[in-house]
Amino acid sequence: MEACPRPEITYPTRIPMKIIGRQEELRPDMVMELILAHLGPQAEGDEQHSANCKGSFISYTFWVTLPDATKETPLREAIQKLPGVVMQL
Repeated sequence: MEACPRPEITYPTRIPMKIIGRQEELRPDMVMELILAHLGPQAEGDEQHSANCKGSFISYTFWVTLPDATKETPLREAIQKLPGVVMQL
């Protein structure tokens, strides 16, 4: 069976990032600080996030604009090191 080809992505591109973590440790301001440090200012309104809580876990969804293909991996690696982070989608 042949693997599906990776879709063509044109940059800049706007994507959602969902970060799931322990409610008592993970704070959205820590995530936003890293987004701004790695990607610079974001579009108006994208500095807002949505949150969903279930039990002792919380998920935050941020919309970010990636200027090129090299920016997503370093940002995700930095987010993974934040206290309380369990998973990213």
